[in-house]
Amino acid sequence: MAGFVYGGKFEQIINEMLGPENIAASATKFKELEKKYGPYSFGKFVKYFLPKPEEFANWDKDAGGISEPVQRRLTEIVAANLRSSLPMPMLLKVGDNVDATHDLIVKVFVHNAHIYIGLHMLCPNPALK
Repeated sequence: MAGFVYGGKFEQIINEMLGPENIAASATKFKELEKKYGPYSFGKFVKYFLPKPEEFANWDKDAGGISEPVQRRLTEIVAANLRSSLPMPMLLKVGDNVDATHDLIVKVFVHNAHIYIGLHMLCPNPALK
């Protein structure tokens, strides 16, 4: 999962879906998907949220390349927030790491009178291949 692949349109779609205006509807849809398909794990429901999932045909392979600890942390954070009675908006930023590993930085911050959960996903640096 190189940062440039998911740092543009994908990031924009996710941020719109999880932004202040749409977080409640997205959380409702998330809860319905869990009822239908079982507990969430990282990446499990992405195809149900993307307007054109075929644009990200490599999602399963790319997401599967993320280390287990990072996947587990993403699962815990996203699921806990979207299952809550008052989900907070989330903001995703995808970029390249300084090394050849995945990493996740989580930061709670305030912007325009909203408290966000910020997810900074760092992907393996393509210059190191």
